[in-house]
Amino acid sequence: MPTASRLDLPRPALVAALGVLVIAITFLVTKAGDDAGGVAAPTPTATETTATGTDTTASTSTGTATGTDTTAKTKKPSQPNVAAGPGLPSDVARALNSDKIVVLFFYEPAASDDQATRAAIRAVRSAGGGVALFQDTVARISDYRRVVGSLGISQSPAMVVVDRKRKAELLQGYLDSGTIRQTVRDAR
Repeated sequence: MPTASRLDLPRPALVAALGVLVIAITFLVTKAGDDAGGVAAPTPTATETTATGTDTTASTSTGTATGTDTTAKTKKPSQPNVAAGPGLPSDVARALNSDKIVVLFFYEPAASDDQATRAAIRAVRSAGGGVALFQDTVARISDYRRVVGSLGISQSPAMVVVDRKRKAELLQGYLDSGTIRQTVRDAR
């Protein structure tokens, strides 16, 4: 005769509770967050200040007896400068600081797809000014880790396009010149 009372739940209730738990854990692990990994900032009311302490938007509204409004906006400054160092070559830092679209191309010298894409990457040069192209082997990808570290490059060839807002887009595998030109145009 058992001395402690035991609570028996029906098997379907246990399965349902376990299913809800698995779905909740999956949702929390895979939900999309912001790129910065921080807490979402509240909506700015009149002035928004960046981490460097500079005003990015300033609006002033003045109402008079006649009901007219005056609005003044300051020019948005460019992105803060990045310093060259480990994980960011000086030429790439210079291109980012001059608000150019930066194209990084990583390849394996002996692979045929990589060689074909490397020939097609010349299309970037015909894309016009404001685009900086950097090519390097996969073995030296760690030299660019501050730019490509969180992108998850898993194969070669790989092309990373960084737009003027410093948002990076990764393309992997064989790329033709039309795809490359369009990706650079989209980054403008």
